[in-house]
Amino acid sequence: MLSPARPLTILLWLSVITGWLVSIFSVIEEMCLATACRDTASFTIFGLGLGWFGIAYFTLILVLLKMRKKLYLLEWPLYAMVFSGVGSEFRLLWIQKYIIGSWCPLCVTICFALFVAAIILLIEKVLVEKGETAGSLRSGGKSPLFRWIALIVTMTAAGLAIAIVGVQALT
Repeated sequence: MLSPARPLTILLWLSVITGWLVSIFSVIEEMCLATACRDTASFTIFGLGLGWFGIAYFTLILVLLKMRKKLYLLEWPLYAMVFSGVGSEFRLLWIQKYIIGSWCPLCVTICFALFVAAIILLIEKVLVEKGETAGSLRSGGKSPLFRWIALIVTMTAAGLAIAIVGVQALT
């Protein structure tokens, strides 16, 4: 019988790989002809182009995802990376809506992929805490769910704050 963790793991990998690939596509300017894409490309995070930042960001998440089964402590930085990214996406979506005034399809796809990854990580953690997939996922048995929720809220707020401070339009 197929464990509920296996399809979740596959979906998690697919969502992160999607974000990584679309980040690569966003660096290739010819990939999107929409005006919103060109306008979005005029923004940087601490002086680094958002596309290049996305490639580095999703590459790190892929490494953490690959290694998390080997070293349980890597789940903490994986969650931190994903949920800080979710927080920053709130700022990036706000920029598209209220500053640019239109939606970049590549950016929205990256946002959606990251939100899916976050939801899957939450579902995995809830299932582990309930003990339904304890054989498939490592819960460690010592970390109550409220600690994970505190991490999620803290990292989402941190990601939003970093994006508010760091994301600037090129002058």
